[in-house]
Amino acid sequence: MQIVLSGALPDPAEARELIRYMQDTAPTLCQWLGLYQAQEHTVDPSLYLCTPAEHYALQQAKFHVHQAQHLSAGLAPLLLQRSKIPLQQPLQSPIWLAQLVHIAPSRDGAMLVPARELMISTTHSQALFDSFAPFLADTGFTFSSCTSDHWQVQVPSEFTTAAASPELVASSNVNNWWTQDQVTRPWRKLANEFQMFSFGHPVNIERQQQGLLPINSLWLYGGGSIAQLAPSTETSSPVKHLDQLQASFQSRDWGDWLVQLKQLENELFAKQGAHPPERLVLLGRERYIICTLPQAKPWPLRLFSKPQPWSRWWSPLS
Repeated sequence: MQIVLSGALPDPAEARELIRYMQDTAPTLCQWLGLYQAQEHTVDPSLYLCTPAEHYALQQAKFHVHQAQHLSAGLAPLLLQRSKIPLQQPLQSPIWLAQLVHIAPSRDGAMLVPARELMISTTHSQALFDSFAPFLADTGFTFSSCTSDHWQVQVPSEFTTAAASPELVASSNVNNWWTQDQVTRPWRKLANEFQMFSFGHPVNIERQQQGLLPINSLWLYGGGSIAQLAPSTETSSPVKHLDQLQASFQSRDWGDWLVQLKQLENELFAKQGAHPPERLVLLGRERYIICTLPQAKPWPLRLFSKPQPWSRWWSPLS
């Protein structure tokens, strides 16, 4: 089994304070970490335009980045590949997706709430899609239904942009990632049309009555092709994605983070006990660490093997 654990790598200064609680909170996890070999990957958001979790997923999918592309270009074809959605275009064609999102003003500009937090039903998505279709005439953009929270976009031939992933934008500020060049002006105009169109739309009135945030914007990303991904294969080792730590990690509520970690310890780690997963991936804000079990060495070599304590890489400032 492989486990991918989101929000498991606090920033160094915070990790230094938290490490004193780790042994009491998650002793089984600490025991596992002491067995692993660790490989750290640093993810510069301005370079890759995606989160560490997305960087890891694209590396696993062996996305081949073309010249002048950012790694985030692979996220759209990866979603289609994983969703097993039939491709209606050549394998080499760029794939663009518009994620249905909520954008709200904040003290520092604007914040984006990604689709995964909006609980978008297929009915709501299709109703918005059908009623927005007339606005696409003469824009150069065409949409098609994709998933409940994404629409596939065919862009004009001259259109291109380096688009950050919605997850990355949600972790900071929309203004930091909203491209203002001449090439993207048609998309900005269309996105503004959607914001005005969605205000007071029956779907959003119904959502607000249900206590849900309105869907008031579209975030475009992608540009890569299916041909740039390795062929999809069924892995022999199942992957378990755990995101229980992510909310408190994002809000830096470390008291709740420790509570959630303790719950994971009791409900999962302790039950697996002396059988650590063959691979454990710990995700942070701008880095991730891949932990793997070392291959057994002949006994004479073990005498000279001095594994690095896990605390040194989990909490570099300790």
